[in-house]
Amino acid sequence: MYIREKKNNSGSVSIQIVSKVRGKYKLVKTVGCATKQHKINQLKMQAKQQLEEFLTCTQKFSA
Repeated sequence: MYIREKKNNSGSVSIQIVSKVRGKYKLVKTVGCATKQHKINQLKMQAKQQLEEFLTCTQKFSA
């Protein structure tokens, strides 16, 4: 799993958490979208925290 930035037709940027399954990308969650760079950076930080929480949760269940 990783975090990606995807540009939208409107000019805004979506921050998404995605995983690659069997050679295809699967959208796990859209954290948000923004046009200003400082807001994009905030969304990336939120996405990083959510990704870490998700990964620690899945590790607890797999152990």
